[in-house]
Amino acid sequence: MQTVTQLLKRIATGGARLRDRLPVRRTLFWKYVVLFTLVTSAALVIDGLVDIWFTVRDHRATLVRIQREQAISAASKITEFISEIEAQLGWTTHLSWQTTTIEQRALDARRLLRQVPAIAELALLDGEGRERLRISRQAMDEIGSNDDFSQDDKFKEAIADKVYYGPVYFRRGTEPFMTLAMAGARRDAGVSVAEVNLTHIWDVVNAIKVGRGGRAYVVDARGRLIAHPEISLVLRYTDFSRLAQVKAVQARLRDGTPYTETVQVAHDDRGEPVLAAHAMAGPLNWLVLVELPESEANAPLNTALVRIVIVLAAGLILALLAALLLARLMVVPVRALADGAARIGAGQLDHRIRVTSGDELEALGDQLNDMAGKLQTSYATLERKV
Repeated sequence: MQTVTQLLKRIATGGARLRDRLPVRRTLFWKYVVLFTLVTSAALVIDGLVDIWFTVRDHRATLVRIQREQAISAASKITEFISEIEAQLGWTTHLSWQTTTIEQRALDARRLLRQVPAIAELALLDGEGRERLRISRQAMDEIGSNDDFSQDDKFKEAIADKVYYGPVYFRRGTEPFMTLAMAGARRDAGVSVAEVNLTHIWDVVNAIKVGRGGRAYVVDARGRLIAHPEISLVLRYTDFSRLAQVKAVQARLRDGTPYTETVQVAHDDRGEPVLAAHAMAGPLNWLVLVELPESEANAPLNTALVRIVIVLAAGLILALLAALLLARLMVVPVRALADGAARIGAGQLDHRIRVTSGDELEALGDQLNDMAGKLQTSYATLERKV
């Protein structure tokens, strides 16, 4: 009898302790909630950050690749334009002045101007640098002027390098021109000097569309602007060599560093941040740059990031709700065990703990119920004996 009484006291004491530790049960509940939420949230946050990083990188790389392709396309058209003029101008230097008449040369020159609309004026120099013929679209033709150009760069460099590309200049302050001179294979073939209208290059640049605020422009080897959607900048012959993107390309060309498709964030002539890509137009060493405002470039990226953040927030909310549910499923059976043990310890030996969690907690409840049944039988037997 004394042993049973002591056991009941112990059970009652244990149940009372469990009941008194209700704040601990609440702490256990929130501990599991916080732990499960942190674990799940950490996985979601890491996945979201990795997704954001790859999205930013791929988006920038795609933009620069598209801009690079546009710049290459424009540069190839400029190169093709110059090469075609060279090819047409080259056949005027095949014959020697000693074997052709001035009338035949004039006929060939007029035929060239009809075939190549970009050539506004053509001058034919003999092997000594004297002008023998000048055919122009905008002025009277001159035959046999014999003006001496032997000390001009267009003659000396053409003789030395077989081709000469002059700087860009403007006629009547509106149209860009360039001097292109080619020498024959023999000295007595002389030099053909063409004044080339570069308006075609403006058309190529203006045809490039980069988003809503993007633009393309062309600078020469010295960084001087020769084609731009804003014609006023071109007419002022604006110096773009101070821009970081132009400096970077010129430095790379000096060092011989190969081109890599990397994202270059720079500032344009107005000081606004832009994404810049470039291509070289040979053989003039002109630089074609395509720029897109960074704010416009980031607009689709910001939309994608907002979408990722929304999905991440929804995942965190679901993780929190799942943590609350799982913690409740875990704590409720523990609370039922504690209340049942307290009631059994208080002497209600006919009370049975009902836990249907289907796990170890249910097995523990069954053991307590079995213990209470045995105690009830033992207590009844002892009472009959007493």
